[in-house]
Amino acid sequence: MIKSYFIGSLTGLFLLILASGCSKKIAGASRVSPDRSGVKATELNIANVDFEYLTASSKIKFRGDGQNVSATANIRIRKDSVIWISITPGFGIEAARAIINRDSLSLVNRLEKEYRSYNFQELSKKYNFTINYDLLQAVLLGDMPRSIVDSDQVKQETNYFVVRQMEGPVVINNFIDRQLMKVERVAMVEKEESGSARNRKNTLNLQYSDFKQLDEEILPFNNLVSLDYRQRGQKRRTQIDIEHKKVSIVNEALRFPFSVPDKYARW
Repeated sequence: MIKSYFIGSLTGLFLLILASGCSKKIAGASRVSPDRSGVKATELNIANVDFEYLTASSKIKFRGDGQNVSATANIRIRKDSVIWISITPGFGIEAARAIINRDSLSLVNRLEKEYRSYNFQELSKKYNFTINYDLLQAVLLGDMPRSIVDSDQVKQETNYFVVRQMEGPVVINNFIDRQLMKVERVAMVEKEESGSARNRKNTLNLQYSDFKQLDEEILPFNNLVSLDYRQRGQKRRTQIDIEHKKVSIVNEALRFPFSVPDKYARW
């Protein structure tokens, strides 16, 4: 169970369910954006989380591959550099640990004395999406997964700026709350094609909610992720609910200890 849960949780940290009507009760947060007409994507002042080091204590619920499991996760991040995650299933002993660098993701399963390493090219091929460090960091922080460029398009709705981006065959719609200027939803969908490929499109949806003030930053404390994809001709869905219980931005440098014991087998 731990093996499937842990691999699914970490390689599935790039999911989230498209839902509507998210409630945003923010302690001490007031950020009003003026109405814009014909605004360019590069003119949007989107409030991504700014920090160097961050720690979080979170609950992670995983659903997929016939499993429904939850665990506590202790998370450390050096922004744009490294993510460290320690998983404790509830009986006080670390069951697994992961480290995510710019080019790879490595896992150790302490209960079964096994380890595994992935590069992002492997993960991208498996899920038919571009999986990279920036995407996983964005899922944890509630930021846009992809930086804005001049060619991105903006559509204005009553409550949102919708920034549309293209990445290969994938259309990315980012729903930016007009008051907070925070990303609230992200929908990634493969472009439909004619013929049999029409029914094979994969979708990745993210929704950020429960926004709270953290020092000078605003951070979503509940991130729901959903990935619908096909594997070996079968439709599959992976869902992850990440609920941050405590988050701190720290000034001192954090440690990211990670090693694989000699006797651990590669799975």
